[in-house]
Amino acid sequence: MAYSSTSWRSNDCAPCGGAADQDLATARQTVAQFDEANRELIEVVAAEVAVVAHHQRVKVAYDGFLPEIQAYLAALPGVLLQGLGEQARQLYNAFNRADPPGDLLHALWLPVAENGKIEVEFAGEPGVRYDALIVFSEGHIKCLGLAILLAKNIAQGCPVVIFDDVVNAIDDDHRDGIWRTFFEDGLLDGKQVILTSHAEEFLHRIQQELGARRAGAIKRYKFLPHQGEHELRVDSDPPAKNYVLLAQQALAADEKREALRQARPALESLTDRLWTWLGRRTDGRIDIKLSGPRAPWELNNKCTKLRSAVERIAAQHAGAPDAVGALVRLLNVSGTSIEWGYLNSGVHDAQRDHEFDRATVRTVVEAVTALDAALDTLQNR
Repeated sequence: MAYSSTSWRSNDCAPCGGAADQDLATARQTVAQFDEANRELIEVVAAEVAVVAHHQRVKVAYDGFLPEIQAYLAALPGVLLQGLGEQARQLYNAFNRADPPGDLLHALWLPVAENGKIEVEFAGEPGVRYDALIVFSEGHIKCLGLAILLAKNIAQGCPVVIFDDVVNAIDDDHRDGIWRTFFEDGLLDGKQVILTSHAEEFLHRIQQELGARRAGAIKRYKFLPHQGEHELRVDSDPPAKNYVLLAQQALAADEKREALRQARPALESLTDRLWTWLGRRTDGRIDIKLSGPRAPWELNNKCTKLRSAVERIAAQHAGAPDAVGALVRLLNVSGTSIEWGYLNSGVHDAQRDHEFDRATVRTVVEAVTALDAALDTLQNR
């Protein structure tokens, strides 16, 4: 009975085994057809395995590096601004030297963390802190930013400092304080200074105040308005604006009237600088006579008064005796000469009846040059 039963089962499963083999063969054929139909796609997927593995390694590295970057950024303000507060405060006050004393900064706190505030304390309100970005005007904010950047440049001992349109949105009083801080306070000595500006009068003033020696060492470039073309037009050798240099050039070309024309504003500027220097060492008051209620004061009288005032303290300051000597040489030219008449008030073409004396014009230009050199010593020693 057992054998008969086993034999019956074998015969019963034979058809099932054949069907399974056929189904398997069909499935294998379907897979082969799929592989063939998608062969290129499968190859691309296989190639991506290495890329995915690389991306996974990058993600693991990034996940570990991101906290380091975030910590660095959070600490960056403190790293960049650490120790700059006092220097920046002094620079800001120098830029704003014409402001009322109470508006100058008594203290300055720079942020040491991300999203921190710049806080200030005014000399007129010690102990009271303000958010600088709320209480400052646009011009004062720019002065503060410039003070911070310049303080960083000085702290790092950078050999070059670049000022790009530095006085944009800053009024004339603060422009005066800025250039004086740059070029009179000695903070930029030894640095190469690159300065750009749309403010032509600002650059013109700097060339006067620097003096002929330093103005002559400036390399100037002037970007000219376009005339329909689409490339830059640059004058790589524009004329100097320093009056002393222009007077010297005119004298060398034997242009006597032009030499006096340039010597007149040169003398105005130089005597103003000498008067400013004098006022920082004495009370600075001098008496200047006028010929009438609306008459302008004359340069001859101004030079006479300055010579006497500077002479009293000349022995105490290097360069002062040279300034006195230059004024004496200038005043030795007769005050009634046509040359002094031109220096005092200028001469229009219709009023010019006499020729200027070459030797007298040379004396005037050389005296103005000597006064400029003396001021160079007085202000930059």
